[in-house]
Amino acid sequence: MEKDYEKLRQYFSEKAVEPVYQLIVNHKVQLVITRQRRTKLGDYRPGLNGNYPRISLNYNLNPYSFLLTFLHELAHHLVWIKYRNRVSPHGTEWKAALKNLQKPFLSTDFFPMDILEQLQPENAPLYAAASADTNLARILRKYDPKNNSILLETIPENTLFCLADGRRFQKLGRRRKNYICRSLDNNRNYIFNPLAEVYLSD
Repeated sequence: MEKDYEKLRQYFSEKAVEPVYQLIVNHKVQLVITRQRRTKLGDYRPGLNGNYPRISLNYNLNPYSFLLTFLHELAHHLVWIKYRNRVSPHGTEWKAALKNLQKPFLSTDFFPMDILEQLQPENAPLYAAASADTNLARILRKYDPKNNSILLETIPENTLFCLADGRRFQKLGRRRKNYICRSLDNNRNYIFNPLAEVYLSD
């Protein structure tokens, strides 16, 4: 068990290790740490054909994003056990499960005050992903390891930028909450989240 605790300490805050371990054991889920995935922070796979239910989390999340994403995916497991695929993935049942899972963690034992305030129901509804709540995503990013990326929303229109994979774009106008950006590689327009991490391009 100590070996399991040590592994969890690599990713979760010290206070979160014990309750997270108990959730893993009680619900008989497998936790897998994966490489960074650009389109998602984690995912859930039901236990089919004799396999354990699996929750995977990106290795590069900060401890608070790790905990929130873990609870998000565990809520999917609870809904699957009760309803299988008869309900919407992020519908009323999932929101209720997530709310119950989050409740014991809504204290300064587990989150800094700025994150905790944003998690209060009156400040942030239960989104399908933390990144959908831009206020929460901005606050969570403060606790990420520092790098030389910047947020797309902070650069002026018509600025050239590139992504971590080298693709180059020009920031154009805004569409509702997101931005339209033109690819310099194929001249097509793409929709970007304002909190996309980008790098200034020459």
